Amino acid sequence: MLARISTTFECTAEQLWDKIVEPKSLQYVAAPLLRFEPLVAGELDGEWIIGKTYVVRLSSLGFLPLGQHRIRIVTIDRTTNTIESQESGSLARVWNHTIRFHPTGTGQLRYTDAIEIKAGVLTAFIWAFAHLFYRHRQRRWKELLASDGRTM
Repeated sequence: MLARISTTFECTAEQLWDKIVEPKSLQYVAAPLLRFEPLVAGELDGEWIIGKTYVVRLSSLGFLPLGQHRIRIVTIDRTTNTIESQESGSLARVWNHTIRFHPTGTGQLRYTDAIEIKAGVLTAFIWAFAHLFYRHRQRRWKELLASDGRTM
């Protein structure tokens, strides 16, 4: 099942790239709905690395354990403004995420999260959660970009 959620950001591609390549931005935009705790301390410091698989403990609201989650970065392409990851976890055997964005006007970007979800009998429920979660993420991205990263 595919979930696709789009919005418009008030920023430039360069401003978004400055933040989107940092795993700590994921932690900020996912909070407090989801928390990603790396199994290897410090593994989410720095920038995402293409081909690397990050293994995290996933929890909801900071206390409800959701098991392990794996994130493998497949593409980070600044020419097409695309980031792709292949993900899987305890609840969803497939959670492949593609981020795409493009300028729509001066200082604006059209941003889209597309998520392929396969979770057996839980697919429809997780698909519905993905819509809620990615709307939350996009709202948090807007806050982060408006604050110029000072809130992380």
